Amino acid sequence: MPEVKIEVEGLDKVLAKLHKFPGKIARNFSAAGAEAAKSEILPTEGLQNYPPLTEANMPPVPYYIRGRGTQYMTRNLMNSERLGTRWVVERKGFSTVIGNPVSYARFVHGEEQAEAMASIGWRKLFDVAKEKIKAIQKVYQAWVNKTIKDLRL
Repeated sequence: MPEVKIEVEGLDKVLAKLHKFPGKIARNFSAAGAEAAKSEILPTEGLQNYPPLTEANMPPVPYYIRGRGTQYMTRNLMNSERLGTRWVVERKGFSTVIGNPVSYARFVHGEEQAEAMASIGWRKLFDVAKEKIKAIQKVYQAWVNKTIKDLRL
């Protein structure tokens, strides 16, 4: 499953000074990662939001109907795995993992992306995360500020 891992550098120093509050800090950093994933990374066109339709999504048969599958003259294979709705954001301590369990996700959003996917507007997850780094940093900074305020530091 393609994934992007966002880690906070220097966190070990903060934890050494704030060892009394590891649960609160972990929860807030985990929330920061989830917020960054859900509000900054995933909504990007070409990830959770599909790029515009192409000729492959229109008649004549066979063609692909997003969310249903391959359409033939008399039937649809119903083979869609619903790529856009299957994104997973997992909190793991101070880390956040973003992934998609769909069998072909790595060829659409991963480092193994097929050339055809890039040419029609699908984006690599890692590229979007790098592109959005400033927005991600703002989300984390807001959570750091909240943590400082909540802990009265």
